[in-house]
Formats: sequence, C-alpha cells, structure tokens
Amino acid sequence: MKLSVSNNLNINSSILINFKNKDFFFNEFEKNHFFLPFLDKNYYKKYNFKKLVHKKNRVHVFGMGGSSLSSKLLIQFLNPKELDSKIFIYDNPYDELIEKNLTNHSITSHDKFIFISKSGKTAETKYFLNYVEKYLIKIKNKDFQNNFLFITENTDNYLRNYGVKNNIICIDHDPDIGGRFSIFSVTGYLPLLLIGYSLPKLVKGALDAFNDIKKEKSKIGKFLLDFYLSQRNNKSNMLIGFSYNQKLTAINEWYRQIFAESLGKHNKSITYISSLGPIDQHSQFQLYIDGPKDKSYIFFDLISKDKTILKKLFNGAIKTLKEKGNLVSSISITNNYKSYNKLIILLIFDIFLRSKIENVNFLDQPAVEILKKNTKI
Repeated sequence: MKLSVSNNLNINSSILINFKNKDFFFNEFEKNHFFLPFLDKNYYKKYNFKKLVHKKNRVHVFGMGGSSLSSKLLIQFLNPKELDSKIFIYDNPYDELIEKNLTNHSITSHDKFIFISKSGKTAETKYFLNYVEKYLIKIKNKDFQNNFLFITENTDNYLRNYGVKNNIICIDHDPDIGGRFSIFSVTGYLPLLLIGYSLPKLVKGALDAFNDIKKEKSKIGKFLLDFYLSQRNNKSNMLIGFSYNQKLTAINEWYRQIFAESLGKHNKSITYISSLGPIDQHSQFQLYIDGPKDKSYIFFDLISKDKTILKKLFNGAIKTLKEKGNLVSSISITNNYKSYNKLIILLIFDIFLRSKIENVNFLDQPAVEILKKNTKI
C-alpha cells in the first residue's frame, strides 16, 4: 500500500500533540464491534449457510445504503463480471428499473432474493418486497417465497414478522453493527457465500489485512492526520474522491456514505464527493482546476506496471491538480483481496480519527432517523 500527500505538512499543533504517543487511539479503534466477525473465530458458528449454496445460484440483493453497498463493494473487486450476472443490486425503488432487471433474466429456483433492513422497517425495503412479490406472482413463479431470505434484527419488526408468518428464512442482523459498517458481517458476505465463495477465505482476507494495518498504525495514522490537518489549513470544505478503475468505484460510493453519515454533524463538516475519473475529466475538471480553491482531492489506484489509458488519465489528473497548487492525496493498493481489505479498514480508521478530532459520535445518524420518521409509506 502506497500513501502520499502532495504537501505533507509537519504541523506542530495541539491536535498533533494530543495524538502523540497514543498510536492514534488504535486500541480504542479495534474494539469496535463491526470487526468482531473476523476477530472472533466463533462469530460465524451461529450461522448455517451450507444448504443455501449452489453453483447455479443468482442473488438479488434489496437494501439501502450499506445493506446493499457492502456486498457490492466486495463482489465488484473480487470479480466485476459477477456483478449484474451472478449478484444483482437493487438500491433504487424505481419500478421500471426493478422490472427491467428482473425481466432480463428468466427467474428460476436458483434465483435467491435477499431483503435487508437492520430495523426491519426501512420503507424502501418494504416497497421492494411488495413489488417483487407482485412481479413473481404475475409471471406465475410458484413457491417463490422459498427463495426469499431476510436479514433483520431479531425484534418485533415488519420484516421479521412477515418472514415468520410466511415461513421465510430470517437471518439475524447483528444489533451492534450499523448498516454502513457491515461489510464483514452476514450482510456483506451472504450474497457471495450463496454463489460459492468461501467464508473462511473471506474472513482470513479481512483478518490478515487488519493485522497488517495494526502493524502499520503509526505510519497510517500520521498519513491520515497530516492530510486532515492539511485540509483544515487550506480551508478545504470539500473532498473529491477519484477512482479510475471499475473495481474501485463501489468502495468510493461507500466511502462517501460513511463520510457523510458519520461526520456530517456540524456546520464545519467537510462534504465528500465521489467521482469517476475518466468521465469527470470531461465534465468537472474545468471547475476543479480553475474554480474556487475550497477543495482537496484523494485518488484511489491499483498498482500496475501496465501503461493503460486509465493509468495515463490518472497520472495526468494528479499532475495537473498539483501544478495548480491543490491539496492532493493518493492511496494505491496491489490488486489482491487482502490489500483491498486494508483499504476498507484504512478508510474506516480515517473516519474514526476525524471523529475523535471533531468530537462527534461516528456511529449514530440522528438526522437520518428524523428523515425516516418524516418519510411515511
């Protein structure tokens, strides 16, 4: 993993002093419950997925935010060809789009439908369930509920009650893991397991990555802190994240979510914007290069010796932004699953450190809860 900041400031500030000799609070960081699925060797013993696995399976995942992004960011890196051929993500309750995706594939007994809502009350997930049921009845697909799976908390909620009433398999959502940090839980892994991925290998990849991050915590912590301080020093109120490789687009979407929901809790919060480089070099870069200097930039890259057009676009964008005096950071990883997990954990560590500095609870989302209450369906 290669880390760089264009103007790596060595700032002797009170913030830096507070972090000095504390390993960047990593002991506190590693106690977060969302790491238990790979830190606790007994965590997955309560689940039994073997009877659900079949090499012919296709999996349709219905959920909002981390409920669907978790498996999307994993499968898009592991095998992009399986996204929209073996695993289908539904995160937009738009009728025509849902029906188009379902119609394009002849539904069989090997199509599994996973509906995910931690609370069991998410309006969009309830809508997905109702719509899919009507569609399957319309095409005369019999006993379709045998291929339904619900992931929700074991509480008195709509999804759980509906599942029990209709003999649908209900898998417990860990109550201590929020949706946006559920990558390593059953939410992120189940769609992959159903099409044949190995649970031990998925868990090992995450554990090995975590142990590497732990060994490098001082180096990584300093990189993250320096970039944060540089942003504040430059009065940057927007962070633009660029991915140039298709395997990294979903993790960019997910970083946008955890950045906004975890840190967007006061009027000095930085706004994160995810951007797909090859497209936005022809739509946004004029603004980024000559526009207001209120932005900073982070680039995600896969290390490769090949001089592809994407690599040339990537290098050209960084060079141009730096020449104009912009604050530019980059994170490059090798093209393997362990390195990808390192990137995931590093980005969570970034959110954690920012929350410590800004004194916010990075695990709650009070404004989102108000929004849910005001959205009655």
